[in-house]
Amino acid sequence: MKLNDTLEQAQGQLEKLDDAQFDQLDFEWEGIRFHAKSEENHSNGAHIHIQANLGRLFLTVEDPNQRAMAIERLYSTNRGIDSSYSIGDQGKITFESITTTDEKLLGSELMSALTLILLESENHLRALRSHLRPIN
Repeated sequence: MKLNDTLEQAQGQLEKLDDAQFDQLDFEWEGIRFHAKSEENHSNGAHIHIQANLGRLFLTVEDPNQRAMAIERLYSTNRGIDSSYSIGDQGKITFESITTTDEKLLGSELMSALTLILLESENHLRALRSHLRPIN
């Protein structure tokens, strides 16, 4: 009986998602908080912009090997992907992806596109994050 109620609730949530026409959202995936938005491009088409804070580099005195591996992975990954990683203040590592689309995506279409983008980024996101201090 409880399983049936849970399935009905899940189906109701999915139906609401299909009807929703949101163009941005904040979500957590693999323990990482992301902000994503779909925007019209001034020249033509649109793009999906995703940002996330992955953690921070270990200080050299904390763990020099993890720090070196994270920096190496960051720079080698940036050469081979459409997304990019950057090192900010106090060693904060951020992920950013801008994907061009034919039109501004909304609701479930945006969710589908985000899923594909993150699945393509999954391996290098996990690999880099494994060498970083967690976010507090």
